[in-house]
Amino acid sequence: MRLLPGSVAAVGGAALVGLAPRRHKIAFAIVATLLAVVCMEAEYWVAHGFPQDEVPFFAATVLIASAALLLGKRGGSALGMMGLAFFAYVNIRYGAPYLLDYVLPVFCAVLVGLARREMNWSGSGLLRPGWLEAFWVVIAHAITLWRTTELDKWGWILGRPW
Repeated sequence: MRLLPGSVAAVGGAALVGLAPRRHKIAFAIVATLLAVVCMEAEYWVAHGFPQDEVPFFAATVLIASAALLLGKRGGSALGMMGLAFFAYVNIRYGAPYLLDYVLPVFCAVLVGLARREMNWSGSGLLRPGWLEAFWVVIAHAITLWRTTELDKWGWILGRPW
């Protein structure tokens, strides 16, 4: 039960982005990110009950994602960059004991890569759309894995009580 929300977000989000028509990929990636946020709240709920203190964060995230949908590729780029920065900070500082701590940054990176490609913000080598974001996610995940181990926070994912 504890891995269900993260699995739903990963599979559902990948399906949304993968099956989206090319001209709507950014909008579908924003919706996939929003699905992952909803699933993250569900994962918290499964871990330790309804997270009352998370309601303002959740409401703000829904508003920001809605604004990103209205702003199109620039909004998607901004949402993705904010998500990458947020998860890099939080996951490295506090460790990442939930599956969605690893799934959501990937959706944010996909969103930035898609938006950069649409806006033609690219270069060669590492600056090609998708490459820089992938590099960021790999490095951030490696540090997050180390930090989560250092803080001994693997209990939730490994089946131990919260």
